[in-house]
Amino acid sequence: MVRDQTNHSVVRMRALAALAASFLLLLFGADRAIAQAGGIGGPADPTAPPPPAAGSFVFPVQGTHNYGDAGARFGAGRAGHVHTGQDVFAACATPLVAITNTKVVLTGFQKLAGNYLVLRYKKMRHDYFYAHMATAPLVTKGQVLAPGQQVGTVGDTGNASGCHLHFELWKRPGWYRGGKAVDPLPTLLAWDPAF
Repeated sequence: MVRDQTNHSVVRMRALAALAASFLLLLFGADRAIAQAGGIGGPADPTAPPPPAAGSFVFPVQGTHNYGDAGARFGAGRAGHVHTGQDVFAACATPLVAITNTKVVLTGFQKLAGNYLVLRYKKMRHDYFYAHMATAPLVTKGQVLAPGQQVGTVGDTGNASGCHLHFELWKRPGWYRGGKAVDPLPTLLAWDPAF
């Protein structure tokens, strides 16, 4: 009887210690450890920033970048049309991420756009178009994304001069559904950690 009580006490103490350790890990960075390791376990990278909070906005290019000159800006003249986005130049293979909680509505390849992706932010009824990606997107149609989730990498596919993200912002009802492309530069600057 005494031995059973001792065993129960030991089990109970171990359970409490595990619960306390779990709470401390959660409080001091377990989420970062899980996110960095891609699953449960593994140490957190102390230099890594915490993942963005749900509903927040992040810059789509996750690395050193610069904005194109006047010819790469919204409204610049093109053969038979105008430039409907903003070019953000970065090294080839720089990660591209979802800017907020979005849903993948379209992926594909087009002669001018190269590998592309359209993300929808339902709350504001905005669509975001990413073009010239190095490879096919890393996400699939219908997939729901978190802010900062990688969707692909910077490339120069399609009709592109140099590695860059061609980024478009479309207001309701959305990308090529009767919506209107608007200059995304002020929005990008608001999200850009370098500004």
